[in-house]
Amino acid sequence: MPSEFALDLCFIREHAQSPFYMIIEQQMSELFAGKGTWYVDHREQEGLDIAVAEVKGLSTWESEDDVLSYIEEYAGSGLPAELDCWIHLQGYQVKVMPKADAGCCRLKKEASV
Repeated sequence: MPSEFALDLCFIREHAQSPFYMIIEQQMSELFAGKGTWYVDHREQEGLDIAVAEVKGLSTWESEDDVLSYIEEYAGSGLPAELDCWIHLQGYQVKVMPKADAGCCRLKKEASV
C-alpha cells in the first residue's frame, strides 16, 4: 500500500574543514533517489556542525520500522568515516501515513530480490 512519509534527521559533529552539509546532501540523494525530496539546514554553532535533514515523499513503506530498517541497511554499507554522516546522527523523527487510495499517484511495490 502506498504511504506518505516524513523524516527529520539531526546530525551533530565537531566542526571540521570538510563541508558537512555536502556529505549529508550526497547521502540523502543516494538514499532517497526516487522516493522523495529533501532539504538540509546547516549551521555552525559553538564549535559544532549541526545539520537537520528533512525528507518527505511517497513510498511503499508500511511503518516507521520499515523506514528505519531501510536506513540502517544503507548506513551499514561500509562508507569511509569521512564520508559517513550516519555516525553523527544524534536524533530522528519519522512518520509514515498509509494512503488508502493514492489516486493517480499510486506506486508500484518494488520487487524483492
